[in-house]
Amino acid sequence: MNNLSIIVSSTRPERVGAHVTTWVRETLGSDWNITVLDLAEINLPFLDEPQMAGTGIYTNPHTLAWKEQVDAADAIVVVNPEYNGFFPAPLKNAIDFLFAEWENKPMAIVGYGFGGGARSAGALTTLLENVKAHVVGSLGLFFNTDLSTSGEMTPTDGKAQELRALSRQLRAALAERSQA
Repeated sequence: MNNLSIIVSSTRPERVGAHVTTWVRETLGSDWNITVLDLAEINLPFLDEPQMAGTGIYTNPHTLAWKEQVDAADAIVVVNPEYNGFFPAPLKNAIDFLFAEWENKPMAIVGYGFGGGARSAGALTTLLENVKAHVVGSLGLFFNTDLSTSGEMTPTDGKAQELRALSRQLRAALAERSQA
């Protein structure tokens, strides 16, 4: 069974991301070995590597630990809120710590917010494509329809089917990568 990591990108003390992550984990858990990478717990400092990530030279223990976690994932789902139309700063920071580790990594985005996280997912897709990740798609969860602002999950079966379709796309991207 392949390894799927779910990145919880919100680090706010009172956040919805943990609830969305639980839903993703429960929906996809029978298809993947799942690891949750919670950026609040990982607590990377603001980018502090002396070399650019493109060199692949990492010296700080927290960077090496983050690299190991990303390398261990065959595919990644990013649980991503929309803050003022964009993704959270800790997520940008976490992505910027690494470079080659993202290349051709199958990734999907589960966004949430009043607009379903669509603007944030678009911006995040651009960033991930810049580091050569393979973004297979995104799913939007809407406040007051799919979840409450306090995190109570009420997604429809249709949303679960969309998530399973993203999971299949991640598997297909993995198969393509192994054939290359």
